[in-house]
Amino acid sequence: MSKCAVHSDFFDDNCAECKREYADMKGHNDIPQQTKKGGRRSSADRFSNYKEFTEERAKKLYEQLILQYLGKQIDEQEAVERARVIIRKQCTVRGIKIWPWV
Repeated sequence: MSKCAVHSDFFDDNCAECKREYADMKGHNDIPQQTKKGGRRSSADRFSNYKEFTEERAKKLYEQLILQYLGKQIDEQEAVERARVIIRKQCTVRGIKIWPWV
């Protein structure tokens, strides 16, 4: 495991050695290569670590969200709409076509 000799009490976002140490600590095998545009990664790189968001996973998440909202004393219609908003947002973040049931 690499260890930064300069920043021993905190991780510096601008230090390559700190980034490697943090990635090792979190169990990441490699640090994504940064693009030339001010060190920002593309949206494809940013979301590549997400689990695959299949329709089956979306339906399970939808069901769990509705149950959580109902547990917070929210009426059924509002719980359904809030769950749909979250599913739509997840599809948008991942660049997936939104399913008709959403």
